[in-house]
Amino acid sequence: MVKISTDFREAFGKMAPEAIISRSELAALLSTSEGAISQMAYRGELPSTAFPGKRRACWFVEDIRQWLSEIANKRRVNGVKNAQTDVHRRGRPRSTEVLSV
Repeated sequence: MVKISTDFREAFGKMAPEAIISRSELAALLSTSEGAISQMAYRGELPSTAFPGKRRACWFVEDIRQWLSEIANKRRVNGVKNAQTDVHRRGRPRSTEVLSV
């Protein structure tokens, strides 16, 4: 008896380049929510959709693979930075004084 995997990442690795994945499948691949995928698409952070004139957001597997590869290459070139030293705060600077009560 063959065990059927429910993990979309395994299925994604076996998909043909011309296959199409939906917003929910992309969310599963990136371990995020569908709402986050919608925001990423709105901000232009994702590759263009397979059918730009349609309301349904779906992407070609090859485009997503290429996009992920580009992100990985940028990380390799720039190096992984320490999250603690790269924090850029917005807004009013915090006071270093401690208020006495």
